[in-house]
Amino acid sequence: MDYDNLSKIRAQVALYTNRKTSNVLDGDFTSIFRGRSLDFDDLREYAYGDNIKDIDWKSSSKTGKILVRRFIAERKHNILFVVDTGKKMIADTSQYEEKSEIAIDAFGTIAYLVDKHGDDFALMQDTDSGIDFSYFKSGAAHFENLMTRCRQNIGRDGKKGVRGLLDYISDSIRRNMVIVLVTDMAGMNEIDEKILRKITVNNDLLVVNIDDAYMYGYDVYDVEKQRYEDDYTSHRERLYRAEWKDRTDRYNRLEQLYRRYGVSIVTVAKESEIIDRVVELFERHRHENIG
Repeated sequence: MDYDNLSKIRAQVALYTNRKTSNVLDGDFTSIFRGRSLDFDDLREYAYGDNIKDIDWKSSSKTGKILVRRFIAERKHNILFVVDTGKKMIADTSQYEEKSEIAIDAFGTIAYLVDKHGDDFALMQDTDSGIDFSYFKSGAAHFENLMTRCRQNIGRDGKKGVRGLLDYISDSIRRNMVIVLVTDMAGMNEIDEKILRKITVNNDLLVVNIDDAYMYGYDVYDVEKQRYEDDYTSHRERLYRAEWKDRTDRYNRLEQLYRRYGVSIVTVAKESEIIDRVVELFERHRHENIG
């Protein structure tokens, strides 16, 4: 367990508790969320990730299918974190900080707030051993376990990618959720209009974009090819300006596409801005999609 990292997240959040983050998760989202309350709603077939305590064994024995009880909850949410993986996530950001550390801290910060709010949350990642998908739970032990799993998985290359995970979610998970995707520009580019339409029918999607380093500079290292870029190429300001324009244009196009489906995005490039970007993400989602 990385207790130093956990302590850092708790300390950062504590600094903002009486300011911006105190009510960041309060209020309704656009979807209708279900969780535990005293109001029983209906039964549905068990889906991977459901809490076994919700299984209705009597009804299951009658129907021959494993059924779980659903309850109506006005303020309790199901939060699914999808954190991107692979070699690209061990590169640097434009502010010369490690993308993997920013991704883990962004996930941990939101998960910590979610847990304090009393919501159930789960983690899904694509790894070389397949999809790593936790149960939906809450509590400090669950939070710490997912933080450890996230760190262990983040550098492992999987086969499905971001789009494959979202496809799996929309086809296999029968619950309404707030999905928090932590990825980068390459991951955002995988998501086309078709998958956006599928995933946002019953879910809210929020995206944390981890900013990429530019090719311009000294000792520019390509983590995919495992080599340093040619100094002549990486020192050309003209290349930097062209890359900056291309990246800005692509981001703006993606943002316009995502906005049509009620998806909010923020970009994070360094650790010190994580809290502000997290608050901005939820406030933007609330104001742009709910009013």
